[in-house]
Amino acid sequence: MEIKKIRDLTLIDIDKEYTMVVACDSCGGIGMKEGDTFKVPTVYVARFAVRVAIMEVICAGAEIVTITNAVCNEMNNTGIEVIKGIKEELKMAEIDSVVLTGSTEENFKTISTGIGITAIGMVSKDEVKVNSAAGEAALISIGIPKVGAEIDFVKDNSIVDYSTIYRLLKHKDVYEIVPVGSKGIAYEAKELAKNNGHKLNFKDNILVDVNKSAGPSTCIIAAVNQEKINDLKKDFKKVNVIGLMV
Repeated sequence: MEIKKIRDLTLIDIDKEYTMVVACDSCGGIGMKEGDTFKVPTVYVARFAVRVAIMEVICAGAEIVTITNAVCNEMNNTGIEVIKGIKEELKMAEIDSVVLTGSTEENFKTISTGIGITAIGMVSKDEVKVNSAAGEAALISIGIPKVGAEIDFVKDNSIVDYSTIYRLLKHKDVYEIVPVGSKGIAYEAKELAKNNGHKLNFKDNILVDVNKSAGPSTCIIAAVNQEKINDLKKDFKKVNVIGLMV
């Protein structure tokens, strides 16, 4: 059994045909408890925490088979709200909620919200989209980096959605997709290029803040066929060219 660590993913070769993809995320001090630093309804905290792990797994081309939630609080009512939020996000991602399992803290009283999420997916080895950028490629971003109170927790059309991810995964001119988190577009773009054996030349006058945190994966970057940039701009909204891998 071969195990590889790439970016925030763990890839485990199960057999000659399939690879398991594992990603996780955690969230603490955000919620409605007395000790929380940032007051947000728990259902939204759970939605965006599980979103990060889901995005990591599906962008690698894998199908989610299990989601675990480690709620560091009581079931009633923090755990109930967490489960509700996770199920809402799974529905948005078109994932059956039967994959969900988890645990809560019933022995001790807690004064701040804590959630740990792990997502596990399976993918055929010939369909893994990790370190799969073919030769020289352009890097694009879709979605706007946002974090914390900048996000409309009910609906935010500037955040990249799951339907866009699924369309990108099927597009022949899209080689690899990476969700962007707190380290920002520039960091993830340089890492993507390096992991594919390339250097990145950033474009001048980029129309998005490449150093800003994207919080719960509010945007993605993708390595694409540089000759098809104009076509991709027609097919997808809010596409920004970040640079070229050389």
